[in-house]
Amino acid sequence: MTNAEDLDGGLWIIAAIVRNGVCLARAYMDGNELTDIDRKRLWALISRTAQVGPPFNDEKFKKVEGPIFEFKSYQDRLLCFFDGERRIVITHGCKKKTNRARKEEITRALTLRAEYFA
Repeated sequence: MTNAEDLDGGLWIIAAIVRNGVCLARAYMDGNELTDIDRKRLWALISRTAQVGPPFNDEKFKKVEGPIFEFKSYQDRLLCFFDGERRIVITHGCKKKTNRARKEEITRALTLRAEYFA
């Protein structure tokens, strides 16, 4: 079963997919792949977005493909989509090691989005 939990709220609600009891974004951000500084940067980006909305800076937030967007902090990515006017749902996190978003990560985000709306 796929649903979402709210990570932060303000003017905007930032939520994250929960699949089989695991919040995928939180698991990525709490995992060993991130340094403390990377983790703080991502949380700051989420918190700021909840307060004022998505950044207009393409280096922090941009459309990837179709309905999928990404929060960006250096090599760290949180893929997401919009659910209504002021709700962003993060599907999962990943490291970006090439110049373009990896197709399998986009496919995973699209699959999680479809499960969320099912």
